[in-house]
Amino acid sequence: MLVVVVLFLAGCTTVAGSPAPADPAPPTSTASTRPREVRIDGVDPCSLLTEQQRAQLGLDGEPRFDDSPSLLFPGNVPMCVTSGFEPRAIAVGVSVVTTAGIELFTSGQLAADVRPVTIAGFPAAVAVPTRLAAFCAVVVDVAPGQLIEVQVLDGGRKPPIPQEQLCRDAEQSAEAVMTTLLNVR
Repeated sequence: MLVVVVLFLAGCTTVAGSPAPADPAPPTSTASTRPREVRIDGVDPCSLLTEQQRAQLGLDGEPRFDDSPSLLFPGNVPMCVTSGFEPRAIAVGVSVVTTAGIELFTSGQLAADVRPVTIAGFPAAVAVPTRLAAFCAVVVDVAPGQLIEVQVLDGGRKPPIPQEQLCRDAEQSAEAVMTTLLNVR
């Protein structure tokens, strides 16, 4: 599953210095629209979805932690992936990114359609990759140069989960993550 996530991240980057066509949103400063700054240095991504939240999201697998180099963000990015098979087969990845801000997603440099949303009162973006239909991501601007990324991936059953549903699942998962984060920070 992490391989597919890595492929998405590779698909979102630019090739030979030229971005893939997308509807770029203009770069914005989100500091003034953030209800408060929530630093995420040292936060364990596996702590951001409680057992009850995972059950509500249909995630019955054990959370798996990974701290590997990222193709999209500088340095290693702590990530937690949890899967579920009922009522549908999905995987949810939660990344704690302390090396890049939401501007990466609002700059138009990714091969993704990006639309702004609000998650738990924080500025966020839904990133729909243009090359991978079985995936959707939501990034939440929590502090300058820091974000939470929530990725939802189709688990491979037939028929496939429509991308619009994956994006709704990503937004719902991001809301749950932010609820937990705001309760501990």
